[in-house]
Amino acid sequence: MSPTTVPHPASGILIDRTQETVTAQSGFALEHTLDVLWSRYSLGSVEYGASVGGPRLVAYQGVEGGAEFGLVLRPVEGHIEATAIASQLASILVRLLEQHPSPTKAVIEVALALRLAYSDRQPSTTRKLAEWQRQQAMAFMNERLADGFTTADVAAQCGMAVGRFSAAFRMTFGVSIRQWAIQRRIELAQAMLSNATLSLGTVAVACGFTEQCHFTRQFSRLVGVPPGAWRRRNHVLTA
Repeated sequence: MSPTTVPHPASGILIDRTQETVTAQSGFALEHTLDVLWSRYSLGSVEYGASVGGPRLVAYQGVEGGAEFGLVLRPVEGHIEATAIASQLASILVRLLEQHPSPTKAVIEVALALRLAYSDRQPSTTRKLAEWQRQQAMAFMNERLADGFTTADVAAQCGMAVGRFSAAFRMTFGVSIRQWAIQRRIELAQAMLSNATLSLGTVAVACGFTEQCHFTRQFSRLVGVPPGAWRRRNHVLTA
C-alpha cells in the first residue's frame, strides 16, 4: 500500500509474538518502523468507530527482528458495519491499549487475530506471496524440516488465512507446501549422504521422514535411484 493512502500515526506498538512482548513506539523508532513497512509495501489500514483519538500503528515483528507487517488503526466517526470483524478487533485492541497497564497477553492475542481478520477481508484474487512473506515462510520451514509443521503454522507466520496462503504459496513456488517440504528434505538428505558414517535410517529421521521406507520411496521418486545407490554412485564419482 502506498504511504499516500495510509494515515500517518503519532504512536504505535511493536508486537513480538515469540518473546510475547509489546513495545510502545513513538518519535524516531516509530518513523523508522513506518519507513521499513512502506518500503516493503507491507502496511495496511483498518477503520474503527470512535469519536476521539488519532491513528496508531500496530506493527508485527519478524523472526529476524524488525517489523515485517503493520496496520494503522484509524478512528472514524459514524457507522462502521457491524459485521466488519477487523474493525471490531481494532476497537477492542485500542481499548486494551488505553488501559494502564495494558494487559500484554490480551493485546498480543487480539493483535494477531486482527492481522488474520485483515488478511481474510482482502480481495480473493490469488497473488504471489510478498517478498517478506516468501522469506518468512522459507526460514520457518527450513528451521523445522526435521520436526515437521502444518500449513496453518506457516500461514500464521505470514499473517494469512490457510486457504489464501496455500494458493499464494503454490503461485509463488510452483508446488504445494507438502511438495516443497519433500524436495527440501531430499536436498538435505543428499548433503548428509556424503557422510558415509551415517546410516540411511539416521539420515531419514534427521530429514523429517518418520520411516526409512518412506524416505527411500520419496528419494527414489525425485532422484531416480534409491538413496543407497545414489550414495555409492556419488562416492565413486567424487573419489
